Amino acid sequence: MRWNYVLAVVCAAGMAAGAVPAPWTPVTAKDGIVSTWGRTFAFASNALPVRVTSAGRDLLAGPMRIVCADGKGEEIVWKKGGSWVQEATDEAVTVCAWQEADILTADVTARIEFDGMAKVSLALVPGPKGNRRDFSRAWLEIPLVPARATLFNYSPASWSKLENTGAVTGPLAWPFRCAVWLGDEDAGLCWFCESDAAFSPADPARTIEVLPGTDATVLRIRLAETAPALPSTWTFGLQATPVKPFPKRFNANHTVHAPQMGAGITIKRPEVWWTAQRAFPEGKIEETLDAVAKAGTKTVVFHEDWIPVQNNPAPRADFKAIVDACHARGMKVLVYQGYELSPLDPAWGDHHADWLAKDRNGKFVSYWFREPGQRDYRICYNNSSARLWLDRVKKAYDELGLDGVYLDGTIMPRACANERHGCGWRDDEGKLHVTYPFFAVRKMMRELYEFVEARGGRIDAHQSGYVCPATLAFAHSYWDGEQIAVGGNKKDIRKELNIDAFRAEFMGRNHGVPCEFLAYEKPGWCYDDALAITLLHDVMVRPCGFVAVPRLAALWKALDDFGAADAEWIPYWKNPVATSPASVKASVYRKGGESLIVVSNVSAEDAVTAEVTLPVGAGNATDALSGRELPLSGGKVRVDLPPFRYILLHVR
Repeated sequence: MRWNYVLAVVCAAGMAAGAVPAPWTPVTAKDGIVSTWGRTFAFASNALPVRVTSAGRDLLAGPMRIVCADGKGEEIVWKKGGSWVQEATDEAVTVCAWQEADILTADVTARIEFDGMAKVSLALVPGPKGNRRDFSRAWLEIPLVPARATLFNYSPASWSKLENTGAVTGPLAWPFRCAVWLGDEDAGLCWFCESDAAFSPADPARTIEVLPGTDATVLRIRLAETAPALPSTWTFGLQATPVKPFPKRFNANHTVHAPQMGAGITIKRPEVWWTAQRAFPEGKIEETLDAVAKAGTKTVVFHEDWIPVQNNPAPRADFKAIVDACHARGMKVLVYQGYELSPLDPAWGDHHADWLAKDRNGKFVSYWFREPGQRDYRICYNNSSARLWLDRVKKAYDELGLDGVYLDGTIMPRACANERHGCGWRDDEGKLHVTYPFFAVRKMMRELYEFVEARGGRIDAHQSGYVCPATLAFAHSYWDGEQIAVGGNKKDIRKELNIDAFRAEFMGRNHGVPCEFLAYEKPGWCYDDALAITLLHDVMVRPCGFVAVPRLAALWKALDDFGAADAEWIPYWKNPVATSPASVKASVYRKGGESLIVVSNVSAEDAVTAEVTLPVGAGNATDALSGRELPLSGGKVRVDLPPFRYILLHVR
């Protein structure tokens, strides 16, 4: 291997200075190891990484491997290989690697960027004694340490049922998924891919498998099994998580989504549209802002009606006064941007055919009708629309003095088959298939992140069902849960949402980006239901509408009074205190000699008497929300909890 030699040559030519945005650090490469903030990829005499670490822990149980079979179905034995650094800057290191057998050669390039994302090109070509038809199977296998692969998440997710996230309790198999994450409560590894055009699995329903075992939990990607020919090439991404340091004081932001939203919420259609009418349906701006600021609101997110044309950040003049009024009360302002193009947008006429997303039937995707009268269509950012959108957002951001942007689905590389801008592909029968433009969205999001980060702002991504780090890395927070909230009143959310699913997708810590939870209140589901599970994971419910702020104000105050944002947080799976029965879980904020304990009954059906053994030396326990003192007996507290309810204990 020529690792140090090649790197030295590249370094001598000079690395780009100051090219890596905060909080990341420059990429380094030495002795076969490429290092980014908190993570490493190690290469040796293999085409793929032999070791991946995150937070100082090994994620792999062994080297990643390319498993191939010859024309007779017998496994091909790799005989030699190697790797070296081909290019290196502060932003990225590109590794070239290869493996050779008699009849087959695997050539790989991996560009590893500062946030730990590795863009990998894997090409299989004939070996020194091979020909175009000398192989019959190609799998990518990633063996993970079983204890590091207890949770899973994949995209795209169905909103009809929460099935894309949860615990790995046995073998799993799926059709092509554009992103798969396997990990635990602290870290994980994501594989993602824009297109399955080069895939040919024998059983498309088992294109991706998760195979738990004693020594390894294997993520298997069936690349080619039916009539493969050489050369064959696949491009995909690998990224270990968490992607960046987790911000300690995030929950002190006290964020409110200004418009009243959710199941059963109806706002009368106005005869004349006015700025932010869903936030201030009665037009009482000053009075409303006074009240929510007094209740503890620190951040306000204005939804789409801050502008007259969807996703075009050109507001009317009166919105600047609303921004200034929030700032005068010590509240930060984020504004909506999303995933649509409106027929009222001046760019529609010239560009809609090139910019809009198409489904697998070649049809434009219609979404939202809003005021003033317009039907919005889903846009794809794998084209010049990204440039126009970025320029517009930057202009509005500085002119209005904003503190951030709220992105509704923007970070998600949604399925698109618009061949006019390079998405989609057709099979041998001419059938149209979708692709997922990860790298185009990633490029756009990086530029926006650098702009907002330089101004001390916040990118808040609404991405329900999607946690792929390739684009999530360039957000400061995410708002997840709408896929659970929708579906009508017949959906029993308390039975569907479980703590395994929550740890995999909604917690944020194992991804490196903090999360807030979206809860639309409806019969059988309210903020208190949601808080029973979110608070166990140090995740807040974000109120929808200024009218909902009083529902969270007491909780905000209790957490602030204790200093929870600066306290040590110990989650329930580390058993900080003993609890019973089994449906009762407890997570603890610890500061000095005091504790703030979230005690929840996560049973969807059974009321229980929760028993909590308090920390040694505890002499007093109160309900932090009501101030009521609770009796102690033998160092324990007992409290009745209905299904999906919690109590916040302040223990001294």
